[in-house]
Amino acid sequence: MEGQQQLDVQRIEALLQELGDELARRGFTEPVRVLLVGGVYMVTQVGNRRATQDVDVVLMDMADTTDTAAATRETKLLQMAVRAVARKMKIKQHWFNDDAALFVRGFAPDPQARHWKTFNMLSTYLPSKACVLALKIMSYRRKDLADVEALCAQLGIKTREEAQAILDQFVPQEWQKEYPPDASLDEIFEQ
Repeated sequence: MEGQQQLDVQRIEALLQELGDELARRGFTEPVRVLLVGGVYMVTQVGNRRATQDVDVVLMDMADTTDTAAATRETKLLQMAVRAVARKMKIKQHWFNDDAALFVRGFAPDPQARHWKTFNMLSTYLPSKACVLALKIMSYRRKDLADVEALCAQLGIKTREEAQAILDQFVPQEWQKEYPPDASLDEIFEQ
């Protein structure tokens, strides 16, 4: 099923449990630690969306799956487990991915991660809401406006200056110089 899938909180948790169980079946004895980012974070933590199309993660203790040269046995087993869950649950193969990992690591090297839930051999962590806001601003697309507004409301951020202070807390200055957030901030706070 490659169409537009919608994953709500219950479906997300069921998929994560199935993945944790599949990792156990594949011989993992320590949980794979992942940081949940993107839409899955907004659905499970902010609640401004009912569903997302995939589960974006940052692998915390292993090489990114996008770096085939650095792929380890564990990385390959994780990818196999993700595909097995996709087949079993009849969802798209790319339902669980770390495509945003390089971006997240660069723009927010310290996401202030805290443990959320463990699903057998899959342990999930969450960045702080302020970190997610910084990432949303740095990667801003018009479709992210509702997410940014929800995060600003929950964090009490009302001004461009307050948002810039969040950016300064999480995003290294060299990244802000290379990818200036000014246009994003202008659009977000123009209202």
